[in-house]
Amino acid sequence: MGERDLRKADYVVLMLDGIGLGNDLCAVVALGITVEGEKHILDFQIGASENLEVCADLLNRIEERDFNPKRRLLAITDGSKALRNSIRKKWSEAVIQRCLIHKVRNIKSYLSYRHHGELDRLFKRLRRAEGLEAAEEVVVELKNFLKGKNAQALASLEEAGDELLAVHGLGAPSTLNTTLLNTNCIENPFRNVRAKTRRVSRWRTDTNMASKWLAYALLEAERGFRRINHCKDMKHLAKILQSFSPPPPEEGEKATPSLSTLDQKPATDYKP
Repeated sequence: MGERDLRKADYVVLMLDGIGLGNDLCAVVALGITVEGEKHILDFQIGASENLEVCADLLNRIEERDFNPKRRLLAITDGSKALRNSIRKKWSEAVIQRCLIHKVRNIKSYLSYRHHGELDRLFKRLRRAEGLEAAEEVVVELKNFLKGKNAQALASLEEAGDELLAVHGLGAPSTLNTTLLNTNCIENPFRNVRAKTRRVSRWRTDTNMASKWLAYALLEAERGFRRINHCKDMKHLAKILQSFSPPPPEEGEKATPSLSTLDQKPATDYKP
């Protein structure tokens, strides 16, 4: 896995998520989605937690293996501050989308069970919302719903900030919402990891045991990967990200400044 040449694919999306292995071991896994909609496990890093050093080591390694986005990068994370800060340090202009499934789980931890159904309904509407305006309307409803229920639940929603609606804000085709509003592309391989390692009762931290097991389980899961749903729409997403950040100039050419905020109107010629 660590020897795969990442220059051969045009990556548009980077997903990052973590999985606990036991014995204070945690693995952060990076998955890339190409402009053709293909999914590839890029690499992983094992540490005691999703701390900044572990995340930085992972991103440094995939960069050394020539993971070099041709346009502004769309990154989807589980909400870890370490992951977010590492991405910002490596690609300062990356667009970061918060996984809505992780956010729902976090909010539910503060709410009474009787409110979970309504919360699920509102987040389902958010995942299906077409465009930023429709998504913002749902967020207003979510805030009004949580205001009288639990202050910590409301704070959890507001903590996500613009990252809650990053994909909607780009104007990406809503057909990609199912894929881009969560980290399920990584969570699904994690099921294979858990199935392959469920009999491991003791992880030896003084060896590379965890790395071998994880690499084996992830590669086995990758064998069953298919292109994402509505993969043809990835080309339109790439065009949007390209409009926000022109590609780096060829050697000898004058550099074109890239945008630091999403203040440029995205391409609107998409037809489903």
